[in-house]
Amino acid sequence: MKIIPIFIPHSGCPYRCIYCDQHKISGTINAPCPEEIKSIIERNLKTIHGNERVEAAFFGGTFTLLPESIQQKYLEAVWPYVKNQKIAGVRMSTHPEAVTESSMRLFKEKGGRLVELGVQSLDRDVLKKAKREMDFNTIKKAAGIVKKSGLDLGVQVMLGLPGDTLQKSIKTAEKLAGLKPKTARIYPTIVLKGTGLGDLFKQGGYKPLSTEDAIEWSAKISDIFENAGVKVIRIGLHPSEGLNLKGAVLAGPYHVSFGEMARSRQMRNKIINILGAEKILNRRVIEIRAPEKLFNFISGHKGLEKKYLEDYYGAKVILRAQSRRITVADKRKTIAIIDPRMPPMAKLRLKKMGYYVAETPLHPRLAGPVQGHPDMMLFSRGKKVIYEPRLEMLARLLRDNGYDCIKGERIKSSGYPENIIYDACSIGKYIIRYDGKVEKNIESLKAKFIKVKQGYAKCSIVPIDEKSIITSDKGIYDKCCVGAVSGRTLLIKPSHIKLPGYKTGFIGGASGSHKDKIFFTGSLKTHPDGKLIREFIEKRGKKIVELYSGPLYDAGSILFFEPFTPRRWGLNPTYAVEAV
Repeated sequence: MKIIPIFIPHSGCPYRCIYCDQHKISGTINAPCPEEIKSIIERNLKTIHGNERVEAAFFGGTFTLLPESIQQKYLEAVWPYVKNQKIAGVRMSTHPEAVTESSMRLFKEKGGRLVELGVQSLDRDVLKKAKREMDFNTIKKAAGIVKKSGLDLGVQVMLGLPGDTLQKSIKTAEKLAGLKPKTARIYPTIVLKGTGLGDLFKQGGYKPLSTEDAIEWSAKISDIFENAGVKVIRIGLHPSEGLNLKGAVLAGPYHVSFGEMARSRQMRNKIINILGAEKILNRRVIEIRAPEKLFNFISGHKGLEKKYLEDYYGAKVILRAQSRRITVADKRKTIAIIDPRMPPMAKLRLKKMGYYVAETPLHPRLAGPVQGHPDMMLFSRGKKVIYEPRLEMLARLLRDNGYDCIKGERIKSSGYPENIIYDACSIGKYIIRYDGKVEKNIESLKAKFIKVKQGYAKCSIVPIDEKSIITSDKGIYDKCCVGAVSGRTLLIKPSHIKLPGYKTGFIGGASGSHKDKIFFTGSLKTHPDGKLIREFIEKRGKKIVELYSGPLYDAGSILFFEPFTPRRWGLNPTYAVEAV
């Protein structure tokens, strides 16, 4: 919508507020006569294209405290344009004390649509210092008269006046939002030459808001209004010739792009609100999709808000064009938990494939060769993860990605079978586990247990899908052939797997499963049953990934964790970019 401003600087004002100089703010010295009003309207109408809605607005004074004859002349100057539908209506700003039923009736009869009340603050101390004393009841009464007269209500607030705080401004916005106005304007206080506030500033009695604080306050106050369904139609003073004169602004957060900066801060805060305040280690990129015309608004003045988000989250922010609403996608890498002693080439391959590689700490209670094996310290089933207490940092990462992490029992001995309490394999409806002591939280899970004599159950199994496994353990093979995965279990020769410190390792400890891929730490060519393994896996529609070309190496099972957190949110700001 296009607003044709008609400035009547200080006309009708009952007070001279400490902060105000409407001559500088509007760039207008004298109030216009009716003929000048017509010229202003005609000049502005020539700039209108298409069917854009147009309204005229009387700003800069207290319209309803002008003599009624002047009000009549001003409104009659505009009325022909309303009558001929060249403009849709008229709006004005006025003091809450100047709202009467008769003045509203006159305004409505002559095309009036909206009345903006100059509230500025509802804190008595702030208003007293601003030389603008009134109470909330006066404002509430004025708002009621405006609405009862069939007019829309607007409010104006100022931030950072003498004695103001963010909490006071928040309370003001919340109370005003409760009056259900249609629109709001937000003006951070600036210090103008020739005002009472200017004198107070020179004397050291007033410190204006910094630009940064003013942006943050404005973003918060705008959110309060908009969350209550109030449309914020301006943030910050509109640049004018008077304001841009050298020395006119003594201090304060005046900037020609202030509204854009505050709106960009709003967007930044919304993004942080939905993504959370944490740096997530496996976050790959934050993708924001929006209409291309909003890219500058999202990036912020000189790209500062986008850079802030990138620094804050340690992830690149990418903007992509889409036609309508704004969506934010939190794109994360799948987590691969490994033993830190995995062969470097295998570890590098995982990283190059786009996985976030997280290393387990070496556990002093486990035997040296298996001190870092993930399957000796961690068990997962769906979204539930049970972990040995020394893995608290990894548990935090998994919680950040939507997993329900339960701190389990401590491993107290390196001796078998006390050291294998976590070494169980979840597959479909079943958990294949040692037929003895396992971690108590695993024991309490609702699942069908297949109990086996092999304590290193997970180490001994390569899960292929929910019904198929590969194992080198005859006891596991026999149990599974009878029940859960009957006919879908491959038994291979033991040994031929490297595990420094032991004679041989296990096939499960040299592998990992993620989606349609089965990973091996080493080459299947180095195993005598490599061809059988390959055929068994490929027959089930899975792909084989050999992480390096060396011998199969038992570094413990690679445990993969797909992020479970919601990774896409829609933002539908109630404000339009044009209204900054």
